[in-house]
Amino acid sequence: MANKDFVAAQVVELYIGNYRFDAIRINQTKEYRMSQNQVLSSISVNRNWLIMLPSKSPKVYQRLVEQGLNHVTLFAEYTVNGVGTRAETISVKDARIIWRYFDTKGNAQAQRLIDALSEDSLISRFDQVWGEQRTVEQRRRDDCRILDTPRPWTRMFETEFESHLARITKLHKKSIRNGLYYWEFIYGWMTPEEKAKLDIVSPALPNGRRRYKIHQMLDKETKERLSPHVTSVLILMKSANSVDELRRLVGRQYGVDQPNLFDGWDMK
Repeated sequence: MANKDFVAAQVVELYIGNYRFDAIRINQTKEYRMSQNQVLSSISVNRNWLIMLPSKSPKVYQRLVEQGLNHVTLFAEYTVNGVGTRAETISVKDARIIWRYFDTKGNAQAQRLIDALSEDSLISRFDQVWGEQRTVEQRRRDDCRILDTPRPWTRMFETEFESHLARITKLHKKSIRNGLYYWEFIYGWMTPEEKAKLDIVSPALPNGRRRYKIHQMLDKETKERLSPHVTSVLILMKSANSVDELRRLVGRQYGVDQPNLFDGWDMK
């Protein structure tokens, strides 16, 4: 692409679930574009597929053109995280037509992307990351639920919390049995609505465990609300020498009967 004329563009990050793309906007025309390489690599298709399509599969190419494929590429240059980048770009509409085609061919990644997109929501997503219609975090949270994929792993419990819990339970901090205490002292404090939502996005498996780490499927608001509670429990845990003693301290702190926290809540 060294001999190509590149147009100036700007870029922001666009996430569809955990799929990351450059949301490119051409400076002069304000047109939204996508990196052709990113569009194809996201569904594990060779980057030269679109270039070779007219000669290798003319019937397929014609069918896609009839569906609206424009296939006019534009070479753009922009900066990503302080690094100058050049990319051959295609229109947002072409990106969706390509994903739709591979969706019909059983490409699992294309199917998941198409399932997360309504007819014109890819355009709305560009509007979103460039404007103030919805926050990126709100959209990404919805996508992860639609795509049935976990959110990126982030630490919710510090090493100190894990160590003190292991001390009072007399279990290794990685023991699966500690999960019951995380439920009892932390996750049991979610609202009924938050618990019901968790059962939808990450239901319990037959063995009682859940498919993903619980905090990966929690709303940002829920995690922020639970964070002070985690700190409070840690302070009480430092003064406890057993689980029973921690229960008494928590009950005294919050004025509740700890064993009755789970009335009406099926732990399985």
